[in-house]
Amino acid sequence: MKILLCLALPLAMAVVSCSTMPRDYEALRVHIVDMTAKDMAIFEQRFEVTLRIQNPNDAELSISGLRFDIELNEREFANGMSGQRVTVPRFGSEVVNVEVFTTLASFLRQIRELSAGSTQKVRYRLNGTAFVDAPSTFKAPFDEQGEIDLVGERKHEPA
Repeated sequence: MKILLCLALPLAMAVVSCSTMPRDYEALRVHIVDMTAKDMAIFEQRFEVTLRIQNPNDAELSISGLRFDIELNEREFANGMSGQRVTVPRFGSEVVNVEVFTTLASFLRQIRELSAGSTQKVRYRLNGTAFVDAPSTFKAPFDEQGEIDLVGERKHEPA
């Protein structure tokens, strides 16, 4: 029993240390660079979204996937996920292309609000998780907000 305990304790400590966020970790900054319509079917629409992932940390991060939701004007619009691997250099950034899906109801709601002409600005929120597997394994949440002026330029606001 003592031998089993001696083996189990270091193994448990190794698992815990590999699955926690580093102590001095700063949250990733992830924002939308571009969004292009791909398929427009009756029940579902598919878009290709380009995301820029910025790493404000002093170590490169190897990301094995992303899962996220996009809100437009404070309403759910689309969701996406990607198993694409990307290494973001320390104090650097990388761009990834991912697919997102939206329903007909979400899509029509946004079109209706834009065509009502009440605003020339679209507020967006990108909320999700990056799955980091190096330098240690952990889930890195991100939450970014911004505004797109349909007659001007895009303004990015950290959450």
